[in-house]
Amino acid sequence: MRPSLRAFVNAAQKFVTTMEGKTILITGATDGIGQHTAIQLAKMGASVLVHGRNQQKADAAAQKISKTSGGRGYVHSYAADMSSLRQVRDLAERVRKDHPSIDILINNAGIFPEKKILTEDGYEQTWAVNVLAPFLLTSLLVDAVKERIVNVSSISAGSRIDFDNLNQEKGFSSHNAYSLSKLAMMMFNAELAARVPAPPTANCLDPGTVNTKMLIQGWGPCGIDIEDANHELFLATSPAVANTTGKYFVSDRARSMPSIVQDAKTRQRLWNILEEQTGSSFPA
Repeated sequence: MRPSLRAFVNAAQKFVTTMEGKTILITGATDGIGQHTAIQLAKMGASVLVHGRNQQKADAAAQKISKTSGGRGYVHSYAADMSSLRQVRDLAERVRKDHPSIDILINNAGIFPEKKILTEDGYEQTWAVNVLAPFLLTSLLVDAVKERIVNVSSISAGSRIDFDNLNQEKGFSSHNAYSLSKLAMMMFNAELAARVPAPPTANCLDPGTVNTKMLIQGWGPCGIDIEDANHELFLATSPAVANTTGKYFVSDRARSMPSIVQDAKTRQRLWNILEEQTGSSFPA
């Protein structure tokens, strides 16, 4: 294949030009990578369901996304505090009522708190928002998702899991809580892909080192601009990964995962804990 033709084919596989007729739910889309991804999807003509922690933020984000995208896509806002299992259930119920089926679910919401905070359900906040919320939301929507589930992990994910410290019982560390949550998301994604026949596919990714509020809070401004962060968009739209499932992507390429993610017994143990903590289970 000639170099110019190869470049054309590679570009065509990277992103589609239209998402007309597609409905996508993005959690944590009021700023950062979530909002940037929502804007790009709306520009492609998708119906974008924008989630935010409160209605005021969600409405403001939806208006900005609609305006920035030139009004091409339909944008609708939903509010829910992802640290509350009750509110996550309510979010799923409202989404299903308005949209009996959705094409893509992007579990993008995440936090990096500096102090240990227990949620109304008694869980450490990082664990609740970064792990329990996407597990519960996905369990409640999985049979309505037609094409893809995208879960956000991180290159900061740990390589081991201490089942006696999921709630930071041994002393709180913001970095430990975050890396634990992102490892758990990688394990959840791998087990989800093993349990749920595609479609929908289930893949996770490192969204890149991007100057979001979270990155600056935890590590300082050491990344790229949010406007250049398109890895989440790639995994949600690229034809090249339409039939790929159970993988972890870094810079749009499937990469190896920590050995613990490959351990089916350990994934099963985590899965059982997540079911117990959320009170939810997936269809067999």
